[in-house]
Amino acid sequence: MKISRNLKQAADPILAAQFEHPFVKGLGDGTLPMDKFRYYMIQDSIYIVDYARAMAWVAPLLPDVKSIIAMLDAAKASFNIELMLKEQYFSQFGITVDEALRSEPAPTCKGYIDHLFRYTRTGTLPQGMAAILPCGWVYIEIGRNFTENRTIPDDHPYKPWLETYAVPEFREMVDWWFDILDRAVEGKPESELHEVTEIFLQSCRYEWMFWEMAWNFEKWKP
Repeated sequence: MKISRNLKQAADPILAAQFEHPFVKGLGDGTLPMDKFRYYMIQDSIYIVDYARAMAWVAPLLPDVKSIIAMLDAAKASFNIELMLKEQYFSQFGITVDEALRSEPAPTCKGYIDHLFRYTRTGTLPQGMAAILPCGWVYIEIGRNFTENRTIPDDHPYKPWLETYAVPEFREMVDWWFDILDRAVEGKPESELHEVTEIFLQSCRYEWMFWEMAWNFEKWKP
């Protein structure tokens, strides 16, 4: 059995918990308070810049030039899509992306970034892929959950957000990443497979914690 299938099965309870989180449910039905969404978007702006860095650090670990270029292109494309989405909402909030990026990362945001950097700056290809994969995987699953076989009304406040993560290109990218990981761990010892699984699950937990962070307006405590 491919490790990608094992990872998805192991993470399924964490993914299911995210579908039930009040922040995510509010995104889906449009009832999420806008101040919570504003907080989330500011923190996600901080996160996404470093997520792009993490993708770029993984790229040189890939086995061929074509894959390296494709990963760097994916980092650029996903960053640009995220930037356009945030600019769309920030114009409503009366702030700019640069102003958002000057905000202090909340404890969970910083913890997640540190986790990514630990395994993408100096880790192996399997470690790096396991760290970055859950972000894309969780978001496309959430996007699909709320848009599949459903028409989102034009007055839904989070329609642009939901539709961004339901595009086929995102799913194709994540499927490619899982394929990279499957091939990268072929023949690896059980101990390494276990480590890769734990890295993947920790990133999935951080995804849940990110919603919780935004729901509670998480701040550093004295």
